[in-house]
Amino acid sequence: MTKVVQAIADRLVERLVPGATAHAVTCKRVGSKCINGSCAGQSKYTQYRVNCSDGSYYYEFGHCGC
Repeated sequence: MTKVVQAIADRLVERLVPGATAHAVTCKRVGSKCINGSCAGQSKYTQYRVNCSDGSYYYEFGHCGC
């Protein structure tokens, strides 16, 4: 799809479902860090950073302990 067609499709989808896009956004884990905090009796937990192809990112809980 060309960028123009993709932009038009995104606008149409946005009208139907606010916040949605017509193209797929892929995300993948790119790193982790150890966070101080209580987790099932442990004093730390692992958190993952997830980057997405649309430029956004978010953090995801990994597991208790580091």
